[in-house]
Amino acid sequence: MLIIKAVQTKEQQAALCAVCGVKYRAESLCYQAYLGEGPDDETTFIGICQFDMNGIGYLYDLVCAPNVDDEEALFIMGRQTLNFMDLTGTHEAIFRPQSETSEHLIKWLGFRQKDGEWYMDLHGMFDKHAKNRE
Repeated sequence: MLIIKAVQTKEQQAALCAVCGVKYRAESLCYQAYLGEGPDDETTFIGICQFDMNGIGYLYDLVCAPNVDDEEALFIMGRQTLNFMDLTGTHEAIFRPQSETSEHLIKWLGFRQKDGEWYMDLHGMFDKHAKNRE
């Protein structure tokens, strides 16, 4: 089972960023992903997503841990991040990858190029009646 949850402390966020080889962003929020049997069983660390919300949502790092290659898990964590943004009133997002991220994943998440940036309009994206926008 894929388990995705918020990182609870800045110390933990810094440590997970170090494991993943990305810059720790103290002002950013962060999700962590694990494989396990249930919510308290964090068996295999998969990766992180660092992001900000300030009128517009910004994704910076959506990366796997070393020796992990799980684009599907990153997609799910990325979509969960975007849904969280939308639920909290942030209805536009920009992906500014600060680490190597495949263009396939960026487009699969729903981002498109706009004014030289990876942009996504979240209005209605996660409504129960929203159509598949891929």
